Amino acid sequence: MKTLLLKPALVVSLLAVLAGCGSSPVYKEEGFKKETPYQRAVDQPPAKACDAAQRALLSQGYRIETSDGQAIHAQKLFQPDDEVNATIDFFVTCKDHDGGSMVFANAVETTYALKKTSGATGFSVAGAGSITMPWSKSADSLVKVAGQTIADGKFYQRFFDLISTYLGGKAR
Repeated sequence: MKTLLLKPALVVSLLAVLAGCGSSPVYKEEGFKKETPYQRAVDQPPAKACDAAQRALLSQGYRIETSDGQAIHAQKLFQPDDEVNATIDFFVTCKDHDGGSMVFANAVETTYALKKTSGATGFSVAGAGSITMPWSKSADSLVKVAGQTIADGKFYQRFFDLISTYLGGKAR
C-alpha cells in the first residue's frame, strides 16, 4: 500500500484555504447608519466639548494617553481574574457642527490572557552530543486573545450623559 506524503508548503496552503472558508468578511456587516450610539451634538465649541469629555473620562479612572484639544485617547486597565487582563481604549473627537460641536466616541475592549511557557536547559558538547539538564525555566506573558469595538448604546449614553453634566446642560 502506498502512503501519500504531502509537502509542508502544500499543507500550509490547504490549511489557509480551509481557515478562510469558515469566516465571512466583517465589512459586510457595516451599515453606515445615520443614527449611531457613537455621536452626540452639544451646544458648546469643540474645545469645551472635548474638555468636558476629558473630565468625564478622568472622573471614571481613565488615564489620558493623548489630548490635543479636539481629540482624546484615554485608557483604563482591568483585571477580571488572575490570568486575564483587559483594557478599554477610549477615543473621542470633537468637530464643529451647527454652531456647537459633534462629539464622536469610540471605545475598544481588548482582552489578554496569561500564557505560561516552560523549557529545559540544554547544551552541546563536541563529540558527546547534546545534553539536556533538568534546570527548567518558565516565562509568563500576556497574549492578546480578543479585541472588539464596544457597540453597546447604553455604554455610550452613560458617557454622553456624564459629558453633559460637565457642560452644565444636556447633550442634544
